[in-house]
Formats: sequence, structure tokens, C-alpha cells
Amino acid sequence: MFLKQSKVTINGKTYSYYKIVESYRDKGKVKHKILFSLGVLTDEQADKIRMAISAYSNPDIIVSKIDDIVVTKHFAYLDVCLLHELWHKWQFDKFFFNDRWIEAIVINRCIDPTSKIHVQEWVSDTILPALNSSDILDVNEFDIYRELDHIDNYEAKLQEFIYQELKQQSKFSDEALFYDITSSYFEGIKCVLAKFGYSRDHRPDKEQIVIALMITKEGYPFYWKVLEGNTQDITTVESLVNTIKNRFGIKSCTLVFDRGMVSADNLALIQHKDLSYISALDKDEIKSTGILDISIPQPFLPDSWDKDIVMHQFQPYDDKKSLYYREFDFIKYRYILFFDAERFLSDYKSRKNRLKDAYAWIELKNQELLKAKRSRSLSVLEEQVKHMLTKKQVKKLLEIKIEPLSLNISDKKRINTYQIKVSLNPEAERQEQRLDGITCFITNFKMCSAKEVISYYRNKNKVEEAFHEIKSQLNLRPIRLTRDQRVRAHVTACILSYFLINDIEQRLKAKNIDLSTASVLKEFKKCQVSKIEIKGSNRSELKVTEPTQIQRSILEALDCENVIEKKYIKKVLSKAKNQV
Repeated sequence: MFLKQSKVTINGKTYSYYKIVESYRDKGKVKHKILFSLGVLTDEQADKIRMAISAYSNPDIIVSKIDDIVVTKHFAYLDVCLLHELWHKWQFDKFFFNDRWIEAIVINRCIDPTSKIHVQEWVSDTILPALNSSDILDVNEFDIYRELDHIDNYEAKLQEFIYQELKQQSKFSDEALFYDITSSYFEGIKCVLAKFGYSRDHRPDKEQIVIALMITKEGYPFYWKVLEGNTQDITTVESLVNTIKNRFGIKSCTLVFDRGMVSADNLALIQHKDLSYISALDKDEIKSTGILDISIPQPFLPDSWDKDIVMHQFQPYDDKKSLYYREFDFIKYRYILFFDAERFLSDYKSRKNRLKDAYAWIELKNQELLKAKRSRSLSVLEEQVKHMLTKKQVKKLLEIKIEPLSLNISDKKRINTYQIKVSLNPEAERQEQRLDGITCFITNFKMCSAKEVISYYRNKNKVEEAFHEIKSQLNLRPIRLTRDQRVRAHVTACILSYFLINDIEQRLKAKNIDLSTASVLKEFKKCQVSKIEIKGSNRSELKVTEPTQIQRSILEALDCENVIEKKYIKKVLSKAKNQV
């Protein structure tokens, strides 16, 4: 049955007549039987009748007023599907085949970090249950914690698995591996790993754990270790080297790590294991090498540094003429001095300002002491001076003497107070000024140019960026778990989340697309599954928001465009009906 249109021209004017007709066969020929003659209709009237005929003929078509069509629920779709696809591309579904919650925990960290106890509630508002083979909604919420205990049991095997996958997918290079450690604090609970220590979160009032992390030059993490909160950087290197050799079987590579891990024993161990290293020295270590006596016998000055740097045989690092280097080969070590003119000027100005502030503080304190109405405590004053010198970082530059002073307050009252005498130590200032803008790299890598050594170390910020991402976007901290197994598993989940975050960025970078993972997930969040219902009926449907051209282009670049194909969507929505 359909609407048939006939056109008739009368006196030069065309009229449209409509009939509802039905097709039938007569001796093999298709003929039309007129059911109703409707006469002249407007285009709008004709469209409405066609819709009514379609609804009569097709049970999937529902005729309703616009006001009766309502959207009753939304489910996260495209951002979840993307991360689910990457999870499968890296074969994590096969590694965690006995674990129902780890994928949900990891994806939740990437999109909308929440506490473990609320992950199940979050999952129910996503399409993830329809993507998973197991029913992750039909469990006790405390199963998540039990799964964390389980995951911790095979942390080492997981790291080996990731290492092999990186090699399999050509994402691993022995060229350089970047290593660093950070800390993360606890909130109001006790864990055997939690200890007071040097806080990189600037929370010395909180107990913490220490996390060691190693990533590839592309930013993929494949080794991590959770340590007690009072672990020192320098003590982690031996375990790292043994792991590289024994767990991963890496025969040769270059380790790039922070200056806090440099010691003669650590460097000798790395050398003994036939590995290369690139690191830097702290200021005291630079002084002890004697390199400054050769390269910078007298400090550079702000108005003549450009001439002095050339005179002392430093070579330009790039065309900007603000970065320079000079190389030294000693018996055991290879040193490279690196001069940054911008940092040099900043260091010089900062020291002058710190000294100025210290002098101003002492002057005000002396005035206060002269106006005292009662005797002052020497120990309290010494502590105040010590705190000021430390805070303004001028302890080595200034020589302080506190001299007693007796004052008559009245004819009957006499008090004991003090005056602070200060003088600049010119030799200490000269030694510190020689280090303005200077970094000293140390390496045993003979096959690498000085510029390459500098470039490797400057790329060490990849680990720092990873820590920043894990702590901020993925909400590693604060940690509110008590069992050490669950703390380690929590860190593992955050690192797996970062693995996916970094993978998205690397895939986009390979296609020259300048977008962050955060902006991609924000864009994909707009594409959801909506539950559509008709008031007064039992009918409901699930529909996916029509993907935009931007979303399609990004998915293509990520090699995940299958998640918006009709076949894929139909399969997912079919499973999702049980969810709603």
C-alpha cells in the first residue's frame, strides 16, 4: 500500500491528485487497486499520509507527537569504546582473562576517576558492560578490592607481558630508557608501606609511598615499583639494574636518570652490567670534579657572558646562541658542561634578590631588637636567623654574628637584647656564581655525541610528565587504601591508565595530529548512547549520537573507526538492552 500521485495540467496550471493504492498480481502482472481517492493535497499533507502508511505497514515505525518522545537515560559510549579497543589492541584482555574489574578500573581512571567502591556505579552509566564478555554488574562491590589483591600477585608477569607487547608492536627501543621516582601521600590511614620521607608533593606532614617508574623514549611505562615512603633515590638503582637484566633480559641500553641517583657505586654497577648511563651531577659534585677550575676559573658576568663563554672554549648547542657545551674526558667518566644563558641570568638575578631580601630582614630584625621592652632569648633568635637563611637559600653566602646588647628601658629596668652582624663571604659567592646556568652531565656512553647526551637528559622530563599525568588527571593521590597489596595494585591501575593515555597521544603524533588525549576524550564524551521512550507505550530504543566529522577523523587516525560502524553499534546496542 502506498500513496500514488497523478499530475494534471489545466489551462497551463499543474494540479497533483493523490490516491492510496495497493499492488496485486493478475496473471503474473503487477496491477494497482485504488483504495481511496484523496484528491488535491499539499506537499505537507502528502508527507504525513506517507508516514501514516509506512507506520501501518512497518511495525518498527511508531507514530507519536514530538512532546511524547523523551530521552530517559544516557550511557557513555565513544570515549569508553575507544579505550576498550586500545585495551584489546594491547592484548590486556587476554592477560587479565580471569579478572572482571581491572579494565573498568583503568578506563574509569582515564575518563572520570572515582573511588574503587563507586566504580560499579560508574560502570552502570557506561556502555562497558555491553562491551565485556562477563557480567561485571552482577557482583558484590567488595569484589573490586579482592581483585586488587589478586592483581598484585602477578605485577612482575604483567611488566614482562607489557615489555614483550611493546617489542611485538615495534614500540620498544633499547636506545634509551628513562627512570625516575616520585612520592604520593596517604590520607588518614595506615599502611605498612607508608612512611615519612622527602615529599615531592610538598606534604611533609603526610606519610607517603615512593614509586619508581621506567618508560621508553616514546613514553610507554613498562617497569614500576612501589617502595616504602622513606626510600632514597640513590638506593633504587641496584634493583633497577638487576630487573633490567634478569626480568627483561635486556643486554644493552642507556639508562637516563636523575642526579639524585648518582653515586660511584651505582655508576660502577651499571658499568659492570655492560649498560650505559646518562645523568647529571649536583652542585657539590660538580665542584668536586675540578672541572670548573679548568672551564670557568672566574664567574661569568651578565654584561660579558657571551664573550667569556667563547673564550673558555664552549661550543654552541643550537642556532639560538643561548645554549653552549664543553666536553671533558677523565679516566673513569665523561663529563659535559652545559650552559644556559637564560638560566644564567635568572640564577644571577635570583641570588642578588635573595641577598637583598636577607639584608632587609636583618635590618628590620635589628630595629625590632633595639625597640625591645623585655629581654630576648638568644636561642629563639638563632633559630629565627637559621630559618631565614635556609628559606632564602643564602646560608653559605652570609656570615652571621649575633652580639649581645644591654639597654636601659628606665632608671630601674635594664634588658638584654642582641644585634645581628652580617658580612658576605666573597669566595662562597664566587663559587656559587660559577655555577649559574651550569648543568654537568655524566655518562659512560662513548658512541653518543655530546649534543645527543644533552638531548637525552633533557628528554628525561618524559618521566616527570608521566608522574604529573598520573597524579593529576588520573588521581593517583591521595591514597586511602590500607593493605599494601591494594596500594600496589592501585598504582598498577594508574600506570595502565597512563599507558592507554600515552598510546593515544603517540598514535595521534604519528599522524601529525596536534591533540592531547584529554581533548580527545572530552570530544568523544559528547557521543553517547541514549535511551528513547514514547510516553504511554512500552516501547523504548537505544540510539548512538551521530558521530561528528571531527570524531570520525580522530578515530581513523587512531585506527579505531570500527566502533562507529553500523555492525559494531548494532551488536553493542543489542547487548545493552539487557543492561537497561
